[in-house]
Amino acid sequence: MKRTKRYAYWIGCVSMFLITALPLEAANLIAYVDGNGDLYVIQPDGNGRRKLAADEVLQRIAATQFPQGRGHFYSWPVWSPDGTRLACFRITASDAGNIDGLYIFDVHSTQVLHSYQEPGLQPIYAYWAPHGQHLAVLLGRPGHFALGLWPTANSQRPKAIAYGAPFYFDWHADARTLLIHIGGDPEAAEQHSISLLDIESGKRQLVSRSPAAFGPPSWSFDGQWLAYGDHALPGERATLMIAAGDGSNPKPYGEVPEKLAMSWSPTQPRLAVAMSSFLGDPLLEELRLIDVPSGKTRTIIKDHFAAYFWAPDGQRILYAKRKLGTDLWAWAIVEVPDGKAYEVVDFVPSRPLLLVFQYFDQYALSHRLWSPDSKAFVFSGAVGPEARPATGLHSPTVYVVDAQEHAIPKALSDGHIAFWSPR
Repeated sequence: MKRTKRYAYWIGCVSMFLITALPLEAANLIAYVDGNGDLYVIQPDGNGRRKLAADEVLQRIAATQFPQGRGHFYSWPVWSPDGTRLACFRITASDAGNIDGLYIFDVHSTQVLHSYQEPGLQPIYAYWAPHGQHLAVLLGRPGHFALGLWPTANSQRPKAIAYGAPFYFDWHADARTLLIHIGGDPEAAEQHSISLLDIESGKRQLVSRSPAAFGPPSWSFDGQWLAYGDHALPGERATLMIAAGDGSNPKPYGEVPEKLAMSWSPTQPRLAVAMSSFLGDPLLEELRLIDVPSGKTRTIIKDHFAAYFWAPDGQRILYAKRKLGTDLWAWAIVEVPDGKAYEVVDFVPSRPLLLVFQYFDQYALSHRLWSPDSKAFVFSGAVGPEARPATGLHSPTVYVVDAQEHAIPKALSDGHIAFWSPR
């Protein structure tokens, strides 16, 4: 027994050494899915492109589960918090129908660490726990979604811990609790609710039985605060509520329209709240910044935009605005300290990027467009004043763009979606 424990100890030490001793090129990488549906990582300058797990490697590792298929493609790569692993989905077409797969890759070796395949699994979204030990994976089910934790023992099926439709969630910094906003809750007045979910016990602590806008409630970067929209009666204007991190002592921070989205600064107790007076409009009209300790509020964007993303240093916000009367979008940036805003580049988004825009307040929690140093960002689509929607949808390119006014984008590769590593 002592020898076994000593052996395990040294294995653990070696594993930690391998993780901490990664070469410099293992950091500051971009993961993307190319036009053929294959998964790559690449350096931001275009060098060091590597394909993660060639087909023959997948066949060897998962030989008992992986069918001989007619085709495959990866989707939605998501970086682990330490940047050493990538999780993604994979669909494989076979004579018996599509096989859905979950994969976790070691970025340095490009090998598969965990895999699971099942017909009809339907993974649609994954979000790493802050400690990086597992993912919360949202699975499609008839009439509802199932939220599961993965990998499980022996990389088997995700362990379901909650159900609902729609379903939005955020991890607490301690990785033991989820803040969830779900529909189909029979205990709630309007069939949807906000709760704290203990992932070990499955117990829920109700925060609101009458949440307003259906999107993710969210914790501040340190877990000390949480924010959500709420209304007492149907048809009333919503109220922005900010409570302590455990859901206690909620306080109103003013009335807001029914259509709103929220995103916390990654460095400060500041909440960026976007809103629109038109519930059915896919675009937002205003972005307000709330300093929670002081309660001071100021408007920093008045425009027609679809999504916004904090820079890792909390000093700037990237947003995607429509150029009304054209087929074009523009990436723009607002400087948080003084509110100065400027356009960076005209573009049309790829199809997956449009989906990111639609659910940006959830994707912003888990998938990063910004570089770790907050100096550039990555996206997929087409660029320039002559860009056409068909090009962005059918033949998109992955671009890296410096975060400055009228920047010149650099093309990295053909690709449908791309995300930057967290370090």
